[in-house]
Amino acid sequence: MSDRAVEIAGFLAETGWDKADEMPLPADFSTRRFARFMRSDGKPARAILLDAENERNNEQFVAIAGLLRAVDISAPEIYAADLSRGLILMEDFGSRNVGRSVDAGADAMPFYRRAMDVLIHLHQRFNPATAKDMDLPVFGGGLFASQVELFLDMYFPFVHGREADRAEGESFRAAWRSALKGIEALPQSLMLRDYMLDNLMDLSGREGLRAMGLLDFQDGGFGPAAYDLASLCEAVRRDCGENLLDEMIDYYSANMPAPLAREELRRACRVLSAQRHMRVLGIIARLAHEEGRREKLVFVPRIQNYLDWLLREEALRPVQTWMQANGF
Repeated sequence: MSDRAVEIAGFLAETGWDKADEMPLPADFSTRRFARFMRSDGKPARAILLDAENERNNEQFVAIAGLLRAVDISAPEIYAADLSRGLILMEDFGSRNVGRSVDAGADAMPFYRRAMDVLIHLHQRFNPATAKDMDLPVFGGGLFASQVELFLDMYFPFVHGREADRAEGESFRAAWRSALKGIEALPQSLMLRDYMLDNLMDLSGREGLRAMGLLDFQDGGFGPAAYDLASLCEAVRRDCGENLLDEMIDYYSANMPAPLAREELRRACRVLSAQRHMRVLGIIARLAHEEGRREKLVFVPRIQNYLDWLLREEALRPVQTWMQANGF
């Protein structure tokens, strides 16, 4: 038995789950591992074990779960956690994943609207003072610009077979500084960061907004409310259509009291969506090059097509110019 297996066995024994049956669950882009545990002699009868030994943001996950539950949003209840060892035992939301339901033929729009209702509720109810003592990251122009450099560091050499030279790097950074200018002035809230159908669970047995369960918010913090709107409409795993983002912006604007002007919100969402998708290209290139996970390359044409559409936004013109000048 490996040292890690011994650690996990000890944690399960400490929490009363050592006699439970285990069912491993698939992972996706991250190094986190999940398993479902089921037992017949205790309550709750089911739980999910998150094994995140190599992650640095386990404390953020626990903190944000508490913030979401405090405003009546269905985030997993944390049954036990050993953050020093990267082990979290939490509520099991079952198997009705929204993304998989849509891929199996379910109508996506009711799910998108319910997900948007959850965001509206969060943006209305979240009080930053409740998190003042939590060490959560603040997402501003500098951090967004730093994160999108993953495209430059990983995707550029993956495509061109060489690293970007100094001039190419400097012009890339200048283009993104221009695109992200003023991002801190937008309405801010708790930002979940990976808010998408694949990280939402259908909890139809619950009432109201609690019928939507939220997962995978460990990379969240404080940032522009527009980011999670853009994230919800991400086009990595499936074709969403160019109109979806604008439809969701219209829905948010119609239902959010004192909303940001629609055109300003639209511009912010497109800029942040482009930042997100270019960073994802960097992640995919890293997975393919460093870990041999070339199956993720199947997503690249869809992302490129979506980026071509996003980069028509006037605020993103410097990025579009850089992309065209550098063979993308």
